[in-house]
Amino acid sequence: MTELKLPLDFERLPEFWQLAEALRNAQVVAEKAQGQEARAMGEAEVAEMAMLLWLRLWVVLGYLARTTNRPGWLNASGERQVNAAFRQFGEDCPPVKVLEAGTLLRGGEDGYYCDLFTATNKHLAGDFLSKEERGNRRSLPARSKNVIAHEAMQQSQLLPPEVFRKRGGEKMQQREIDRSMILIITLDRCLKLRPRFRSTFTEGLLADACHVIETTKPEDLEAFYETLAERWDHPATPKSADDILRDWERVYDVMGEMKREG
Repeated sequence: MTELKLPLDFERLPEFWQLAEALRNAQVVAEKAQGQEARAMGEAEVAEMAMLLWLRLWVVLGYLARTTNRPGWLNASGERQVNAAFRQFGEDCPPVKVLEAGTLLRGGEDGYYCDLFTATNKHLAGDFLSKEERGNRRSLPARSKNVIAHEAMQQSQLLPPEVFRKRGGEKMQQREIDRSMILIITLDRCLKLRPRFRSTFTEGLLADACHVIETTKPEDLEAFYETLAERWDHPATPKSADDILRDWERVYDVMGEMKREG
């Protein structure tokens, strides 16, 4: 079971005290809107309400993190859930606005964000990987290097010589053939794909692979493999070596951005 983390001393944090002050102000506004004389809320009453509102926000954000993969993001659906849980202040002071006034939430273009939740609950994202799992994934290409090289040599010997041509029509040299085959098979392994049928090593695929090895430094390819192996199941990751090599420059940039995002 994944645990929802709450700062142990959250009732002593600045955000809690600012939330309590926002609740006092909201109560005054709400009672005036209802034609009532504003009353002073006791400290215990304010603290209890602030705690309940904080906890409700945390629970809603926890569920959202699993489905959106963005811990700390309160979307429109989440906003409705929080507002529906606390109706005391009426339409003039919806709870989410109170949370924003109390600095626990900040507004954004596509909803609200709780930076404190993000900092303490990154592990709740549905696509979260532990440090150990990230390391295991990144090391896959290096661990498989010898096996892949052997498979590449075997496969290349089964293919007709005429498929090994560059984009310009020139015949590939043996080193270019070896590196192109290794590139294709390594991409397949990073994407968790089964070994290819011989017929899927097409002339176009091999030409694209040769272009990549001619224009990309070996160390950059190694770094790309690591990121691909780590993020193979990310929605933005292409699902085949063919797609990667066909649009190499764009995909390379996308994977580089994923690596920078961590």
